[in-house]
Amino acid sequence: MTHIFTYGSLMFEQVWNQVVSGTYTRYPATVSGFVRRALLHEHYPALLPGPVNTKVDGILYVNLDEEDVSRLDEFEGSIYERRSVQVMTENNIFTAEAYVLKDSYRHIASNQNWDPEKFENDGIHRFLGTYFGFDR
Repeated sequence: MTHIFTYGSLMFEQVWNQVVSGTYTRYPATVSGFVRRALLHEHYPALLPGPVNTKVDGILYVNLDEEDVSRLDEFEGSIYERRSVQVMTENNIFTAEAYVLKDSYRHIASNQNWDPEKFENDGIHRFLGTYFGFDR
């Protein structure tokens, strides 16, 4: 079973439920040593290595099955790589996986922080309007 840390569109259940078929426990969580940046011309962000004192808030989903991890890999596409990260919840530290922007795609990340609230209020509707999901 795999734990997945999400920091962008997948933090939102409307998106998460379009990608995975299982039901998983989720926790508010934080990963250190990374920054979350808006991607140029997109509504979703990228996770990039950052200074050791930086933190990104997100959602940790625990004990995903292989089929749903494969769906997430396909959803994230070739610009991200799944990396092992240390994630803190309110009560625990987990080793989880997160989708980090590959170095070769750094040029598509802006220097602007990505705003989850703005995505929730505006971007999610545009995002879901262009995402057609998977055949289940």
